[in-house]
Amino acid sequence: MGKWNWQHSDWPNFTWDRQQTQPYLPSVYHKQGYLAGLVNSLNGRRALITKALTENIVASFAIEGEYLNATEVSYEIERGFGRPSSCDEAKSVGLLEGNAAALISTVFDESSQDLTLHRLGMWQRCMFERTYSPAQIGQPATWRTEDMKVVSGGTCDRKIHFEAPDASRVEIEMEAFLNWFVSSRESKEIDPVSRAALAHLWFVTLHPFEDGNGRSARAVADLALFQSDSNAVLYPMAPYILADRENYYRVLEQTQSFGLEITEWMVWFFKTLENALEGAITRLSWSVEANSLVTMQPENRLLTQQVRILVLLHDDADQNVISASQYAAINSVSKATATRHLTDLVDKGYLCVCEGRGRSTKYRLSGK
Repeated sequence: MGKWNWQHSDWPNFTWDRQQTQPYLPSVYHKQGYLAGLVNSLNGRRALITKALTENIVASFAIEGEYLNATEVSYEIERGFGRPSSCDEAKSVGLLEGNAAALISTVFDESSQDLTLHRLGMWQRCMFERTYSPAQIGQPATWRTEDMKVVSGGTCDRKIHFEAPDASRVEIEMEAFLNWFVSSRESKEIDPVSRAALAHLWFVTLHPFEDGNGRSARAVADLALFQSDSNAVLYPMAPYILADRENYYRVLEQTQSFGLEITEWMVWFFKTLENALEGAITRLSWSVEANSLVTMQPENRLLTQQVRILVLLHDDADQNVISASQYAAINSVSKATATRHLTDLVDKGYLCVCEGRGRSTKYRLSGK
């Protein structure tokens, strides 16, 4: 028996201590249900979905050290399926951003939730070719033709973190994985969260592509969650994996070199999913509250423009404060109107003055 999990004689019969993972399930299910209730309280999900999809794919690329322009990705997602409609528009939006938008949009495509060679092929081209056209949809994935090792260090201190199955085995291994992914969807022997965790680990272990395997593995896990909960689009795990990136790679490396016992990986996945759900609940709770601000009694009711700014300050980590000039530009109102709106928000306790006076006054959320 070799060092890596796939070299084990019983591969791919993974095992884990369900007594350690089972306690997380009630909490995950409760949070999923609570989030579903929040979603049902909202009038529309489009803006929330666009934001979540953008955060998801931007973080997934960042985990691999590839950085996307979030504004451009969001624009492409909003336009639909990430395909530039003309060459001129493609020049104004980087191909990588357009393709990333296409990739994440197809992961959460409600019209087709199956994981097939053709779907993997679409994801592959979005990452590899930096181009995308509708004619390519029907083309299946192509597997790597060379053996693959994850290494670090130089000649003197070279370290092999992981070695994937031989290239000659990839096709048959992927066939087994895809068959399992289909059959396990309705299986009573594995819960949906454990299935997503196992799919992530199994796919990234096979490393079927020349590149983009980590992003594809995270997409596979997203799809697995989406198959059991349509609201999974709203609680992306990638931003939380990025925040715990060092531990993510540590647990993966240890699991892949520790036979077929994967309890540590499963527990890490459950905890990270809980973090993602908690973050989504916080954001959606604020959105529900924001929606209520425009339907209050007249004396307390806020204008749509005011709510837009409150949501921006709450959701955007880069937008902690705002001035009257910024308010005016965002809402297409005069600076005098902006100042009046902001003063009203201060009087009602939503904002406070944090710096400056007169025209240089800046505001932030109260209590932040």
